[in-house]
Amino acid sequence: MRRPNSRYLRLGVFSPQQIAAAAGPRLRRCSTAASVVRLDAQSLLAPEAFAKWDGTEPVLISRAAEAFGPAGGSLHKGTSDATAATASFASPAAAASLGWRAWQQRLASRHGSRPLAYRRRAVDGSRQSHWCSLGDFLELLDGAGAGRQPEPGLLAMDELVVSEDEQLWPIPLPPVLREDFFTDLFPVAWRPPKYCLVLGTPGARSALHTDPFGWTGWNLCLEGRKIWRFVKPGPGVEEALYVHRPAQTNLSAHSDSPVDLYARPADARLEQGTELKPDLERFPRASEVFPVSREVVQEPGDLLVFPADWWHQTLHLTPSVALASQHINRHCARRVLDSLVKNAGLAEKPAEEDKDLSLDSAW
Repeated sequence: MRRPNSRYLRLGVFSPQQIAAAAGPRLRRCSTAASVVRLDAQSLLAPEAFAKWDGTEPVLISRAAEAFGPAGGSLHKGTSDATAATASFASPAAAASLGWRAWQQRLASRHGSRPLAYRRRAVDGSRQSHWCSLGDFLELLDGAGAGRQPEPGLLAMDELVVSEDEQLWPIPLPPVLREDFFTDLFPVAWRPPKYCLVLGTPGARSALHTDPFGWTGWNLCLEGRKIWRFVKPGPGVEEALYVHRPAQTNLSAHSDSPVDLYARPADARLEQGTELKPDLERFPRASEVFPVSREVVQEPGDLLVFPADWWHQTLHLTPSVALASQHINRHCARRVLDSLVKNAGLAEKPAEEDKDLSLDSAW
């Protein structure tokens, strides 16, 4: 994907009817999919309690933005933004909301002219890659709050804009997210960018995929709503998802599936509440993993922490802003090591599962 030399492509503003046509019918929860584990923000401060789920199950932590924002003392620490937020609001949620809004304004102010790659999803499911400025995309999302409907099906993910600007880092992180063997033990060339900015309009969706190394990922929703679907890895899952392994791979290889868990029905004129599901005519084996293993709707302020070797796909229900990251800690280190060994061809079978490894025993 290359940036056009002439000028940026202009992002559109669409009518509600066009939004509905591209975004599809309103989503009804998959009737037999299990919900993810739900915890409150206090669990972020208690690694011992969180360890039960860490690295093994997707977990949704409500009101987690409070643990990152000014109320938690982690965002803009020592700045006027933090002081104003904590002094003006008795509610931690209100303080965190103000702090993250200021964070987005700072992002736009410092990097609004930065080129941003995004994908446009057509009604037929095809995708096209385009470029605009980060400021234009953020303005498009802000316009939704003023009653202007943004073009549907646009998804942007930038791994560098926050990672390269330490003034935008949400540090210190909550205790359960701090341990990271990437920083302590991995060669610099192997470390992924620390933070990923995720922006989407209604109807945007990721591909169904797993992440490199099988690390633990997290996604903090700052604005908007989106649905997550997870498929637990296991025997026969890759075949059911039509995954084709390349003849050669690298140590950090991850997997993508051509199956879209939200593909059908595509006709937005169907009655409200129609359930979205894979295209089983095109991918009949996908019926073996649908309904999915876990499903959850992520609301503003919610943090989702999940084992990234689980297959996952998101669908944006409203204009959305999120900050994502990943880490390797003692609870997922064995899985990561097994993945590295497997990709390197050093063993036919992964080592026996040992979920809770100390730093020394893991490495």
